Amino acid sequence: MTASPAPSRTIENLVAEGAKLSALFEGATDLSETRFVDCRIADCDLKGLDLSEATFERCDLSGSNLRGASCRSSVWTDVRAPKTDFAGCEMNDAVFTNCNFSNSDFTRGTLTNAHFEDCKLTGCDFQGVGSVGLTFRRSRLNGALLRNISFRKERLDGLDFSDADLAGADFRDAVFANGSLRSASLKGTKFEGADLRGCDLGAIALADASLFRKAVISKEQAAELLSGIGLIVR
Repeated sequence: MTASPAPSRTIENLVAEGAKLSALFEGATDLSETRFVDCRIADCDLKGLDLSEATFERCDLSGSNLRGASCRSSVWTDVRAPKTDFAGCEMNDAVFTNCNFSNSDFTRGTLTNAHFEDCKLTGCDFQGVGSVGLTFRRSRLNGALLRNISFRKERLDGLDFSDADLAGADFRDAVFANGSLRSASLKGTKFEGADLRGCDLGAIALADASLFRKAVISKEQAAELLSGIGLIVR
């Protein structure tokens, strides 16, 4: 006889600071499908927990440690979690909407088919993540570490990459809309076939100018690019 799955539970208004979260649930490490609403779980230990298909609504996880946790198919809405450790997390198919993860660590996690929308990701570290199908919409990625991530053939709507480290990233055939690459690190970045007319390129250094070969830019951007390498356009 097959056992019936445990019913999902809702946890509201939980306040925990500096605690080991599993200790609050009699040592349980399986919190899958749990719905957290208006909870403050700041500076807490959530390492290795099973949070797959969990839902976080209007929660504060600032400074917490979720290293190695399973967050597959989890949903995060209006969550505040700056300086949070998500290193090694399994976050495949997770959805993040209107969240603040500034200066958080996502290194070596799996973000396959994960989606960030209207999020603040300033200074986040995404180095070494599994990123097939990873998408961002209308989000701030300024100062983020995004080396070698592929955005190929993506429509990049409202993404601020200013001051980000994009070394080795792949933007081939991508379309930018209302975005920025101002002062980003672009060593080895690929732009062939990209439509950059909806992107603020800022002043491009001579060493980076060749990266935009075969990309589409506007006349105004061309003039700004030439001005950035010291040529006077009349």
